[in-house]
Order: sequence, then structure tokens, then C-alpha cells
Amino acid sequence: MVAWAGVAMAASEQDVADANAAVQRALAAAQTGDLATAKQQYDAYENTWFDIEDGVRTKSRDSYRGIEKYMADVSHALSATPPNRDQVVTALSDLDREQKAFVNGQPPTSPASSTVPAAVPAGTKPTIASELDLLQQAQAALSGQDYATATSLLQSFDSGWLDVEGEVKTRSADDYRQTENDMALATTLAGQRSPDAAAVVSRVSARLAPYRQASRYSIFDAFIILLREGLEALLVAAALLAVVKRSPGGRGQSWIWGGSFVGLALSVLLGLAIQAFFGAIVNSSNRELMEGVIGLVAAAMLIWVSYWLHSKASAAGWQQYINQRTTAALQGGRLIGLGVLAFLAIFREGAETALFYLGMAGNISTSNLLMGLALGFAALAVIGFLMIVVGVRIPMRPFFTVASLLVFYLCFKFIGAGVHGLQVSGLAPAGSSSFLPSIDPLGMYPTWPTTIAQLLLVAAALLVLLRERLSSPETSPAVAAAQNTTVRSAS
Repeated sequence: MVAWAGVAMAASEQDVADANAAVQRALAAAQTGDLATAKQQYDAYENTWFDIEDGVRTKSRDSYRGIEKYMADVSHALSATPPNRDQVVTALSDLDREQKAFVNGQPPTSPASSTVPAAVPAGTKPTIASELDLLQQAQAALSGQDYATATSLLQSFDSGWLDVEGEVKTRSADDYRQTENDMALATTLAGQRSPDAAAVVSRVSARLAPYRQASRYSIFDAFIILLREGLEALLVAAALLAVVKRSPGGRGQSWIWGGSFVGLALSVLLGLAIQAFFGAIVNSSNRELMEGVIGLVAAAMLIWVSYWLHSKASAAGWQQYINQRTTAALQGGRLIGLGVLAFLAIFREGAETALFYLGMAGNISTSNLLMGLALGFAALAVIGFLMIVVGVRIPMRPFFTVASLLVFYLCFKFIGAGVHGLQVSGLAPAGSSSFLPSIDPLGMYPTWPTTIAQLLLVAAALLVLLRERLSSPETSPAVAAAQNTTVRSAS
């Protein structure tokens, strides 16, 4: 472990040394007055820095902050109209000196890097919301021309930004870069008592406002989890009742109802227990890590559920699955076995539901969660009445096909959100890319780790489908007839 850490740190220093060569070329060009070449070289350096900055931040937050401060100074100097050669040379020289200090293991040269006040109280990890609150306070101070207070608040933002920038970086590389440049500019302008600082702070606030609520899941996501799991539970209970009712005397119905209600009650208790347990171990310092791990565990469970659904995606397969277990219980004369079967079926669905909702915890607003649950319960109540009381037939193949697609969608999103959580926590590299898609409803982020993980899932699903297609024989008329049958629930 120690040797590995040493290699990682040495690699970060080497990365900075290699990247600094472009800064030195930009400095040499600026000293001769060739500012166009200086900008070209600096742009190349900036693109490289985007790929190596995580290692620098891990090695030294102060050095990371100092390098980014001077980078913002360079960007500001080069973007002036027209650029001032002396300012560009000074900014590039400062950046070159700061990076050399990091490479040589020396303390950062930027005075601001070691004097930044705390952004939030000790023991509390900054969030996008707390950072936006600091910007709001800074905006108010600037409006009252209290530049000293505004500068202190902006420095506090800068200190907390290191803890939340991953959330922005892994969702939009452009927002991340523009925010870093604007905040350095705002701090500089506030220090110069310039009224232009207010406009820059307002621009940053507007850009970060959409990130205040880190709600990666919607009402639809909460709704379909309960609907899918609840439908499967209803289908099990209805199929068991249908088989029992056709048996002599219709024995065992009370056992099935009793087992179902016990399974439902214990599922609710299990969900509360799981929530209490994780609520006790999850805190502000490990929230993203825990959310990422739980999301990936939920995704693994969903993969298993999806495969199980795929294997049962025919009426004949489902009939065999239910009949074998129910007939065995009836023939054995042990009606309690029917209750146990119903209990296990309902409890399994409830346990899965609890785990899936836990995977959403912290990434869905309370209103969206409650609305999704309400819609799910309402839909299940109507469907349950139609299945069990009215006796509506449920076509098995379409049901399992649609359910498999919904589960795959959830799994795809859980994987993206899970890896994203690990990225925000710093356990996984950001790997951002400007040409990768960002689609929030699908849990897609413009980063290589999330994209590769989701592509592997798609590839695995396609391989399973291809294997099934190649290995399955031609469907006979008898099997086709069985697959077109439906299960009639007990009325």
C-alpha cells in the first residue's frame, strides 16, 4: 500500500512537470510579445491539467488551490481586450513557479492557499447548497460595497469548492471550468474594490443554481420500482390463489392471504430497519461514497432480477414455476407450506424494494419520492382489485417483457449514479469528456467511468439475448399455444 501510494504521488509530480513544459513555452512566447502563441500553448496546458488535477488535489489541496488561482489569473490576463503583455508574463511566471514548487515538494507560493477561512463549521462538509448560500451573502456584501466581507466570503467559497467541485465536474465540464475562472476573477475584482465583481458572482450563482438539488431520480423512478415489485408480488399471490381454488375444496386460501400479509408487514419493518441502520452510519463526510456503493449493490440486485424475469418471460415458464411449488404443497397436505410460499414471495419482493429505494436515498427529493410511492400504491390497488376480485387475465409474456425493460432501465441508471457517487467522493477518477452525452433521466454523465460501466451492461444484455436466440430451438405449435395462454387469477 505504501509503495503504491508513493508511486501515485510521484506520478502526480511527473504529470505536473510534463504539463508545465507548455506553460514555459507560453511564457517564452509572451516574453517576446507573441501572445497568440502564448494563448495556444496555455490552452494545451489547460486541457492537460483537466486530466491530471485530481492527483494534485489528492496530494496537496493547498498546492492545487494555488495552481488553480494562478491559472485563473492567466486566463483573465489572456482574455483581456487587448491582452496586456506584462500581465500575461506575470501570471504565467506565477503559475510556472507554483508548479515547480509542487514538483519539488515545496510549500505553495500562493499566499491565499494557506489563509483561506473555513467555508462551513468544523465537522460539516460543504455542499452545493452551502456554497450557493456563501455566494448569496457575498452578493449582498458587494451590493453594500462591503468589499472586505465579500472577499472573505468568496475565499470561503473557494475553500469549500474543493469538496463539491466533483459534483459539477462530472456533470458538466464547461460549467466546472467557467466557475473556476469566474470565481478567481470575482475574488480579484472584490479585492480591487471593483463594482464588476457583483456581476461575476451573479453569473456563478446562476450557473450553479441547477446543482443545488442533487436529485438524480424522478417521480417516475420511484413509481416504477413500487409498481414493478408490487405487480410481481400480486402476480404470485393471484397465481397461488388460482391454483388453490381449482384444487378439491379450494383449501389453503387463508394460508396464502396470511402469508402475504405477514410478508408485507415484515417487508415494511425491514425497510425501516435498513433505513435506520444506514442513517446511523452515513454522514456528511462519507455520503457520496455510501450512496455510490449502495447504488452499485442495488444495480447488481437489479441485474439478477432482470435475468430471472428474462428466464420467466413466457406463460409456459411462469405456469410451471407456480404449479410446481403449489402442487407440491397441496400434495404434501401441509397447507402451511402455501403460507410460507406466499410469505417468501411477498417478503422477497419487499426486501428488494427496500434495497432499491435505499439506492435512491439522498438522490431524490422527498416530494418526488412520496408522489412516486402514492402513484405506485394507487396503481397497485386498482390492478390488485381487477386481478383478484374481478378476475382480469394478465398476459404473462408482455408483462415479463415490459418488466424486464423497466428493470434494465433502473439498473442502467443505478450504475451511472453509483459510479458518479464514487467519482464525487474521490474514490473513482472523474474522466470527464466534452463529447460524451449527459442525459439525467437515464443517469448518463459525460465521464468515461460512468459511460464504460453502462456500455458494459448494454453489451452483457445483448450477449444474453443473442445466446438465448441462438440456443433456443424453433417454437413448436404446442409451446406456442402454451405461451399464448394467460393466468386467470382467483375471483
